[in-house]
Amino acid sequence: MSDEQYRVLNRESLPAYLYAIPEVAEVLGTEPDPEILEIGDGNLNFVYRVTNPADSSRAVIVKQAVPYLRMVGEEWPLGRDRMTYEIRALQLYNELIPDFVPTIYHADEEMSTLVMAYLDDHIILRLGMIDGVRYPKVAEHLGLFMAETLFGTSAWSMGSEARRQLMDRFTLNAELCKLTEEFIFAFPYMVHDSNYSNPATDQWAIENIHTDSEYKLDMLAMKDLFVTKTDALIHGDLHSGSLMVNQDESFVIDMEFAFFGPFGFDVGKVISNFLLCCTSHFHHSDDASYREWLIEQIEVIWNTFSTRFDELWAEASESTMLTEGLLSTDEFATLRERTMVNLLRESAGFAACSMARRTLGIAGVADVRDIEDLDVRSAIEIANLKMSKRLMAERNSLTTIDDLIALIRDFYTSPIL
Repeated sequence: MSDEQYRVLNRESLPAYLYAIPEVAEVLGTEPDPEILEIGDGNLNFVYRVTNPADSSRAVIVKQAVPYLRMVGEEWPLGRDRMTYEIRALQLYNELIPDFVPTIYHADEEMSTLVMAYLDDHIILRLGMIDGVRYPKVAEHLGLFMAETLFGTSAWSMGSEARRQLMDRFTLNAELCKLTEEFIFAFPYMVHDSNYSNPATDQWAIENIHTDSEYKLDMLAMKDLFVTKTDALIHGDLHSGSLMVNQDESFVIDMEFAFFGPFGFDVGKVISNFLLCCTSHFHHSDDASYREWLIEQIEVIWNTFSTRFDELWAEASESTMLTEGLLSTDEFATLRERTMVNLLRESAGFAACSMARRTLGIAGVADVRDIEDLDVRSAIEIANLKMSKRLMAERNSLTTIDDLIALIRDFYTSPIL
């Protein structure tokens, strides 16, 4: 990637950049002085909302990668390539399942910039879930998104040459993969300067995480899957903060971590974020009804995902892994069934890693980190760590989603606060 054409955009330089793009100028209209608001709350990039002040329906979102980690600053250098992979992933998702991703108006790999539709009547799912809002369609949408994108880029769906060409477009997303390898699979389980600190939680982690050899070895087994498996193009950072939703629609955003990895990583991260929110509602809610709704959504997500994934698989013919005449009907059914059991177990393991990371690592979740009372926050954090340990320890005994839901419900019968 050349630096010759790259420059960091800001409120002063954005209008000229955008109005030089005919597709974007058409959306914004002729107003020469658009309103520009920096709205990014993520860790990596700058995000602006650009609006025509005479007509608020004329608006776009501009996302640009800068050559450092946004949440830390220029003292933490980070390559801009992440936006290249986000652009490529979003373009592919617009081909595979356009109803669940924003429309692209302009993509500029040299400028590490993406201009896309502004979802004006949507909210970040995490924020709605903290407030106890029920979204009747989001679980189904998540399941369908994962089924279509994961199966559609797998060796069960694509021919060998086409798939290897696609993999080549994502192979070098090395910096963000390294961030995942360190911040999800290493630093939270040890003393490290980057980790978040809450005294009571820290002490519990020292006594129950740092010294638990089986748990750490299991975590490294999950890291090995993350590093070595190339099942499909995964979103890589799919959680309640990377979905924009309302009562009828769901849009997946923030694909900069996209690369070819294990099926269960995206599924596990989604499950973990519903569990993190569920635990937080021992504080945010007065009764158990919203917690029960969240647990039910995990079941819907898995059932929708696994049903659609199996339908796509059963309909597939020739691919890298499928050769006509190789398997009988019964053998093919057995293969699919065994694979889904393994995928459920893998997802539970990745959910365990994600819960620990979001509790002990630098990047927590507002569901928990925004609780001001440190004692209450710590009690919820320790509960999430206990759930992580239980998921990890019992993952290989799971055979159906009913087993996972039973484990979750049993866990939450114990007092949290």
